[in-house]
Amino acid sequence: MTMPEDSVPLQDTPPTPEPRPQQPPKPSPKPRRSAGELLRAAAPAVLLVVGLALTVLGFVRFTETYQQTRAYLATTVCAADAKPGADCVTLESGRVTKKQEEAGSDSTDYLLTVAREKAPSDRYGVGRAFYEDVDTGTYVELKILHGKVFELSYQGHSSRPPNTPYLAVVEFSVLIAFGMIMMVLALSVDDVEFMLPLALGYVLGTAIATGIGSLTLIALQWPLAVTLAIAVVLWLIVAAVSRATFEGL
Repeated sequence: MTMPEDSVPLQDTPPTPEPRPQQPPKPSPKPRRSAGELLRAAAPAVLLVVGLALTVLGFVRFTETYQQTRAYLATTVCAADAKPGADCVTLESGRVTKKQEEAGSDSTDYLLTVAREKAPSDRYGVGRAFYEDVDTGTYVELKILHGKVFELSYQGHSSRPPNTPYLAVVEFSVLIAFGMIMMVLALSVDDVEFMLPLALGYVLGTAIATGIGSLTLIALQWPLAVTLAIAVVLWLIVAAVSRATFEGL
């Protein structure tokens, strides 16, 4: 069969290519945080840990200082053949050579100058009742531990001169104050750098309050467990008030 001259032979139609599946767009890389941003993000955790460590250390130093002021109560009296510097209480007689009253703005200090047998004369603060019981020339008994006079006694009456280790009080008061404010900042403040100047001033006030409270507890000479319980409760109250103050700013 012959085809017409003007006819065109049919050609196979090529298959239509299937569309390629579109790849999901690659997520854009997250911008790296600068060192300053990382430090600011880690600051609350660092403050919390360091503040807790300082607070614990401060309470440990307070406990040691308090026990030192009460050491003579639990220490036995030295034997006759005890060596100098032994860990025991030495008994010594002394003669009152002078009585003196010093009036202050709030109270009066009662002072006795005592001439000792084995050490130079010294002046000791005593209570009013003990002061009135003795006269110039009276012999009193002194209880001495590690070179410090912890108690004067006369005919059954006794008085404890203040032996406050002020440097130790300053040390643990600053530690406790810094530790507490650091923890308060970590838990309450977003912008730590902005609050630092105010926090430093707050540390000073807290340290002064801690020192006054500690001196009061040391002077009362209550059992250690009672003293520590009172100290912790007072610390929690001050910390709660401080946190509320910083959160309100």
